Amino acid sequence: MKIAFFHELTPLSGARKHVDEYGKILSKENTVDLYYVDDIEDEIAPQIFNNVHYFKFNSSKKRFYRDSLDLVKLFSLHRKIAKLINKNNYDIIFIHPSKYTQAPFLLNFVKDTVYFAPETLRLVYDPLMAIPKRISLFKRYYEIFNRKVRKIIDRNNIFRASLVLTNSEFSRDNIYKAYSINAKVCYLGVDTEKFYPKDLKKLYDLLFIGDKSSIEGYDLLNETLKSYKKEPLVKYVTRDKAGNGVSETDLVLEINRARIVLTLSKSEPFGLIPLEGMSCAVAVIAVSEGGFKESVIDGVTGFLIKRDKLELKQKIDLLLANDSLRKKMGKNARQKVLAKFTWEESVERFLQIIKDSKIKM
Repeated sequence: MKIAFFHELTPLSGARKHVDEYGKILSKENTVDLYYVDDIEDEIAPQIFNNVHYFKFNSSKKRFYRDSLDLVKLFSLHRKIAKLINKNNYDIIFIHPSKYTQAPFLLNFVKDTVYFAPETLRLVYDPLMAIPKRISLFKRYYEIFNRKVRKIIDRNNIFRASLVLTNSEFSRDNIYKAYSINAKVCYLGVDTEKFYPKDLKKLYDLLFIGDKSSIEGYDLLNETLKSYKKEPLVKYVTRDKAGNGVSETDLVLEINRARIVLTLSKSEPFGLIPLEGMSCAVAVIAVSEGGFKESVIDGVTGFLIKRDKLELKQKIDLLLANDSLRKKMGKNARQKVLAKFTWEESVERFLQIIKDSKIKM
């Protein structure tokens, strides 16, 4: 088959990893081309895809221009990219999100497209992203107008997709509420050959991955630690939504050095951190929200908790005091990932969904 991928994603993000991992697997038996827009060129892409088409786009440093002229330029660029894609008669056109608009303009110009929507346009639909109350009147009206414009763009674009996929049942429900679109769930995966149990000495009790924001759940951890006379040893690893921070190689080492991996983010659409921890056979404690409820099995591969400091402390204490339980959960977690959450399994489901749909292959 001939397959085209398109994205406008940040280089080190989890969504970009999705593109690369699918490209590695599908290119073994198919011709897979990549079309992408960014301000820097991806040096790894030519090693993965058969043909790579890079389109340079520098987003303005001034927000007003990013919210106006940049969108016009991007619309024109996508029309140009569509002409190239349409000439090549691809069997599958797999479109990924845009860091500029969420659902990309390209969906307007290409037919029979598969669009992977990992989440809704959170700026518009997520209460956590609501406009702050303590801002000037001018900024408030600007935010209201800008969000209305971006909502129109995102909705118009996503409705042009022939088939919409997403990463979890949680995201599927949110997409239906926002757009009345019945998306198909195609779980993501983890590289089990890279994220695997290493025979390393445990150096930390807890591993917290993310930034120190309330959205990442740092406030919950901080309040929980205050209740200890002697705090557990916590390792903080920075890796933001754009993937900036710890390298993947170092992340594997840090996970293996921890007794417990914490995943406390609010309304996470799916989340790769629990899978990466589970793949390294480390027990996970996650808040029972979002996509975490679909990857962590409570009492088997880790614990799902309410967003409550007392319950978090209870589960931490239980696992730290019981090595055999913690190791058993870690073993179960690794087995669960191997059975359900590998990239190979994800690609197989992707192809089956397309085969079952009306999109011709």
